Amino acid sequence: MNILVIGAGGFLGSHLINRIRGEDVSVFGAVRSLPLKKQDGCTYILTNDPTIYTKSIHLKFDVIINVAMKRSSRNESFSDSIIRELNYDIPLKIIEHFATVETLVINTSTYIQNFLGIKGNTTEGYSFSKELLSSALELRAKNGLFRVLDLYLFTLFGPGDRATHLVPLLIQAAKEENRIQLSEGRQLINLLYIDDAVGSIIAAIGDSFDGYRPYFLWQENYLSVRSLVSEIQGILGSGMEVEWGAFPYSGHEMFEPWIMPMAQFPKLVVNNSLHEGILKSCASF
Repeated sequence: MNILVIGAGGFLGSHLINRIRGEDVSVFGAVRSLPLKKQDGCTYILTNDPTIYTKSIHLKFDVIINVAMKRSSRNESFSDSIIRELNYDIPLKIIEHFATVETLVINTSTYIQNFLGIKGNTTEGYSFSKELLSSALELRAKNGLFRVLDLYLFTLFGPGDRATHLVPLLIQAAKEENRIQLSEGRQLINLLYIDDAVGSIIAAIGDSFDGYRPYFLWQENYLSVRSLVSEIQGILGSGMEVEWGAFPYSGHEMFEPWIMPMAQFPKLVVNNSLHEGILKSCASF
């Protein structure tokens, strides 16, 4: 089986590569630049090399997994055109080139493509670019070009997560008993441990269906950012101080659970509770 992971150098992509390697699987990773630590058993394809489409014209994949996710943050800002290129233009071009009518495309989307639970109701450049890709893949799947499983994510966490993301940021502040600045913290979040996200995606590889199928990939047990802070403080016995309201809300937050316009993925893997996931994340620092 040939499997291609688009965004293989990222948080989710690197964990996926590590798990799907095996004797009966040839794993390829599409990346913008080679990772500092290449994973054994993975052949890397550079997406910024224009010759990849001619050099590998005969290379096709049984499964293509797109986990490319580029968005702006308080620490790093990108233009909407760059976000669109990385989340929509490049992944779609790769999928169209390397897929056949037999290929299963597993795409990862974001819950904020459906703000307030309304399908396709985006609020900023990142969710708009991901919605463009979902819509394009749905159209092509319905035309029989390949099959698509679209998995909508909320928030993933675990070892290897970027230090500026919420959970590692809170863990680091708690460990060092630092003061940290946050929004008011009333928004709801939903956390899935990285190994469970990977397990869910791997469980989907053998699915047999036609067309396009969207699902959300989380349990419906939301918690506020304030509750998450309390959980981490309790686990670490920390005196971390939080300056609530130091930053405004971003505008796409969930304050009451939304009724999502798709069902929960029936093969969702949840082997790690929030408590267990935070403990494992703490151990990785």
